[in-house]
Amino acid sequence: MHAPAAERFVLIRPGALGDALLTFPVLALLRHARPAAHITLVARGDVLPLAVASGLADAGWPYDVPMWGALFVGEPPTSGPARDILASSTVVAWLGDDADGMLVRNLAALGAERAAIAPGKPGPDARRHMALTLAGALSPLAIAVPETPDALAALLPPLTPPQEDEREAAAIWRALWLTMDARRMVALHPGSGGAAKRWPPANFAALAGALAAVGSRPLLIEGPQDAAIVAEVRAQFEIQGGGTASAIAGARGLDVGALAALLARCAAYIGNDAGVSHLAGLLGVPTVVLFGPTEPAVWAPLGSHVHVVRATTQALGDITVAEVMAALSELTPM
Repeated sequence: MHAPAAERFVLIRPGALGDALLTFPVLALLRHARPAAHITLVARGDVLPLAVASGLADAGWPYDVPMWGALFVGEPPTSGPARDILASSTVVAWLGDDADGMLVRNLAALGAERAAIAPGKPGPDARRHMALTLAGALSPLAIAVPETPDALAALLPPLTPPQEDEREAAAIWRALWLTMDARRMVALHPGSGGAAKRWPPANFAALAGALAAVGSRPLLIEGPQDAAIVAEVRAQFEIQGGGTASAIAGARGLDVGALAALLARCAAYIGNDAGVSHLAGLLGVPTVVLFGPTEPAVWAPLGSHVHVVRATTQALGDITVAEVMAALSELTPM
């Protein structure tokens, strides 16, 4: 007799880096509840190799490719890659409320056996952590959702970057004249998706000076949209008398897996409410995250070593360097 085919799940989560990473604990919950299932993640392409290498998904497909347009047309195609991926699967898709039922009908037409459609954003007065909200989409599948974000995060296995990303991170580490025992490197990410969510560059520059003063070495992380912010941090560092801009180490343009491997080598991480902060938290790196107008109860990175510093005025500029250094010292000796 042939063994029964493995249960198939397809999870569809569009959005930015943080949105995709907040889906990782949901994948871990599904893997815990259905260990023999085949899981496909459809999300932004740069997180997929990390999800697969970490055992959270068996396959990954980028969301921003034309084939997923089949979900939103009047008559889905009768053949094609989307149908091949969705055939005989249970689909969990965070694509809105599907009030007219179009998504469910299209998924069925594309071969899905059943589908759960859920909102991808919290409500205006939400206080529940977004990862728990996302995990709630599994409830109709008779999968119990943990009551707290920490309990959900505890299901995550250690994140494991692909080997090629580990090699890239090791090369960067060597290029920065670092050794594997140089554990006083503190990664700083001054970027974020909106100006209101960014601690001022002058503050990050002053923080870099404070870290250097206690024997740590700041490492500026620069993502695709961060060039101007990072340049301003370096300029402010010079203005404040911290030294030349080149005195601050930097890493730019890394894939998510290579960035994960690099962050895992650091003693700590400090950043804004942004996707890189979620990555640091999930890696277990001692992480200080700075919040202003957004709600930490909903959006704080998950992880056992995350400390949130929030401006009571909701103006990030009101958070002092001393407050950030104090939060860091609570997580790791400096």
